[in-house]
Amino acid sequence: MKGFLVPAGLLAAALTLWIFAYQVPFRQVIHVGGDVTTQRRFDDQPFLLRVNGSEPADRVADPDQPEVWLWWWEVLERTGGRSYRWTTAESTLLVPGIGGQTYLVELVAGGQPGGVVTTWETGEGLRTTLFLPEGDPRRYRLLAATERNGDLRIIMRTPPFEAPGDRRELGFVLYDLRMQGVNQGLHIPAWPQLLWLSVALLALYAWVLAAGASLGGAVALTSLAILAGAATLIWQRPALTLFTSLIAQLTLIGATTTLIAAWAARSFGERHRLVAGIAPVVGLVTAAFALRMAGMLHPHALYSDTMLQANKLFEASLGQIFMTAGLPTATGGGVGPYPPAPFLIMMPAMLLVESSAANRVLIVQTGTALLDSLVMVALWVMLRRAGYRQRVALLALTGYLLPVTALESFSVGELANLSGQALAIPLLLLLALGAGARPTGHSVTRHAPALVSLLVVALAVALVAHSGITLSIGAVMASAWLIALIDYLRQRHGPFDLVRLSLVAALALGFVLVFYYTAPVYLTSLRERGGSEGDRGMALSAIVVETARGILGLAPPGRRAIPIPFVLSLAALGGLALIWAQRNQQPRARALRATLLVWWLGTLITQGLLLVADQGVRWGLFLYPALCLSAGPLLGAFWQRGRAGRLVSRLMVAFIISYGMMHWIIQVRDYFHI
Repeated sequence: MKGFLVPAGLLAAALTLWIFAYQVPFRQVIHVGGDVTTQRRFDDQPFLLRVNGSEPADRVADPDQPEVWLWWWEVLERTGGRSYRWTTAESTLLVPGIGGQTYLVELVAGGQPGGVVTTWETGEGLRTTLFLPEGDPRRYRLLAATERNGDLRIIMRTPPFEAPGDRRELGFVLYDLRMQGVNQGLHIPAWPQLLWLSVALLALYAWVLAAGASLGGAVALTSLAILAGAATLIWQRPALTLFTSLIAQLTLIGATTTLIAAWAARSFGERHRLVAGIAPVVGLVTAAFALRMAGMLHPHALYSDTMLQANKLFEASLGQIFMTAGLPTATGGGVGPYPPAPFLIMMPAMLLVESSAANRVLIVQTGTALLDSLVMVALWVMLRRAGYRQRVALLALTGYLLPVTALESFSVGELANLSGQALAIPLLLLLALGAGARPTGHSVTRHAPALVSLLVVALAVALVAHSGITLSIGAVMASAWLIALIDYLRQRHGPFDLVRLSLVAALALGFVLVFYYTAPVYLTSLRERGGSEGDRGMALSAIVVETARGILGLAPPGRRAIPIPFVLSLAALGGLALIWAQRNQQPRARALRATLLVWWLGTLITQGLLLVADQGVRWGLFLYPALCLSAGPLLGAFWQRGRAGRLVSRLMVAFIISYGMMHWIIQVRDYFHI
């Protein structure tokens, strides 16, 4: 009975709070075409269906200086004009889930040349016919009733205007939209919205329990979700109601997957020790996947590079694996290889859906989110096989729940960077398991032929995953090989075997060079770039300072916008010191220590590119998993220090997660809204 009463009580409390939130009067301003004051645009896009693009254009040539380009808001500031959109023959304003009542809707609109008669359907059986004259825009006010599901829908039908030289379907000019509720007394909530939120809430509760949390922990996290939902319904209602069904679907996926993992742990955990602790790992992985997908699929999210990735997936499906892409001027410009490994892995998913650009975008987004989330599994295996407890490993994984460097790339649409890095992680995992060490009879290294084959495959995949990852992994392997050479010359038994690494590097590098990077298209582009002059780069002192500030979280890493959370940076550096200080107490962690060392060395080596180019690799993105990996032991050490230590550990984890969530929301809200 207790197992039923707790979720029932939470649901009752949630519905009470959410219904109360719907009693707060709702107001919404939609700046059609953009807002000059904030210099933002596209905030109207989720609410306007079948309308033309924002005007004026994003960038306009300066009439006085044709070589100078002006932003759209600069044009409007100069001319005193207003941003706008042309409607079509049948355009719709749809604001979902705002609650059942009557709204006063205020529109600023202008007609076609000669004027036009337009009909606005503002609710069931409610129609308003207006004449919109040409000339200056006018303000119109009308009452609109929401539909039974709580959506506000206004359908605007206008005879199309055929403008000379313009093939668009043009209705009338829409400048501004404002709405506010006028009903007094009780406001009816949007019941379908509450249904979706209730499903998500119950799924979240089951999800957290299946992941191994205590009843108190499940109640606390679910209560936090209830409060967050109520606050959003009060202050940012459309931001939530636009995608409540997606939230419910993602939580159901997470809960179902974690419940299956919990069943597997109970059934097979006694025979396989790693399987016994799989449920919380699956819970965190599915949470990471859900958070990434929720942000990318929010109707407000915009991207600059996602369609490029979808087109590359399409090219790969046509057999064009020798792909190229234009390189930034900061890296020397020209055309460079665009490795195909991520697209080849995602390509089978194209058989499951209809062939369309939208579905290809969804495939690359889903595939990349899944690959990046699975990085957490590799981090968990590294720490568990190194002898660290389950709690230490889970604390490390929480750092990668919302990694700001990855989330920024998700927001931009740099999906090839993310999926390419995820495909390089298996190589680092093998090194952390001791696969690069000299064969012995007491470790994983005793299966020498199989391990060499795995290392060759993992390295080859990493080298054709992404060009930036190729450089980073090359630096990592060079660092490992140099350490192995030093140990060989000093006749020491080190963490890496010189012969094995040499063989692996020769086979993998030879394979990708012969079958991929020596393709004629790449050799031609290399010759064309050979004579070009890129940027002169940075001074060594500037590189050192910039890198140090980026590692410490005092500045964004490289040319990024979001710094690494300084709490994670401090925890990672402290954890790194702790791992080395405990090297005698943790002999099983030898391979992990060596892997962390070459991971850091490889990252620092690639910074040398900044000596000859203004932009290097995404080193913050590459290093972030290593930061989480080394932060885990320090967080675990704090946890073992009584109540005060557990409080410190909880606060650090809460800060890292909150920091990531805050910046993820900001990225979804702001990126490309210019």
